Amino acid sequence: MEIFSRPQTMTAAALLWIALFIAPSALALPFDCPHNHCGLLTKQSPPDILVGQVEAVATSKQTLQVFHWARDHHFWHNVPADAQGYPAFVTLLSLSIPVTKDGHTNRHSVTVAMTREEYESGPILPGAVIRYAPHAFYGNNAAYRNARTQHDPLKESYWWTLGCIAQLCAPNDSQCLARYSPGRFDWHSGAQLDLMSGTPTPNGIVIDTLTLLPKPRPR
Repeated sequence: MEIFSRPQTMTAAALLWIALFIAPSALALPFDCPHNHCGLLTKQSPPDILVGQVEAVATSKQTLQVFHWARDHHFWHNVPADAQGYPAFVTLLSLSIPVTKDGHTNRHSVTVAMTREEYESGPILPGAVIRYAPHAFYGNNAAYRNARTQHDPLKESYWWTLGCIAQLCAPNDSQCLARYSPGRFDWHSGAQLDLMSGTPTPNGIVIDTLTLLPKPRPR
């Protein structure tokens, strides 16, 4: 039984990123509420692992626009109506993730959220490659949540719009970038999922959910 060698895996990943850079898309605008659900994939924080390239960090105005659209359209139904303190507690990032269908590759903008405290501890710049994971991936650790929300009921209501975000590659680090494959992946198995529907992708890759590197597979 043959498996892909590491150089082959890296080349495949690099080709996906190249497709991301050159692909046109009608859904490529960050935080596009009228045409792309503000970039929100699900009605709560995404339940899966996402790997993508940061294309924009939301301004306070954009953050409020996303907040009110999400609440008005029943995406974030557990948050208060007035967005009190939301821009001060949360930073929104727009990720660019390629989707190939019927031989055509498009870039899709996906919005994810992290606490502003975590963002400002080491700002993530446009061009960086990041991993988003749901808090459930780490067991919804109550001590971690309480450290971020200080038991503030308002912040706790916002907590469920957030995920855990880590930078994988700095901007312009092509050697690092080639190690990872962009996309949406099941956080239990690492299986690749369709970006928009969250359903398994036929013949998709599988990543290690800890290292995020593609797993070798039979050829």
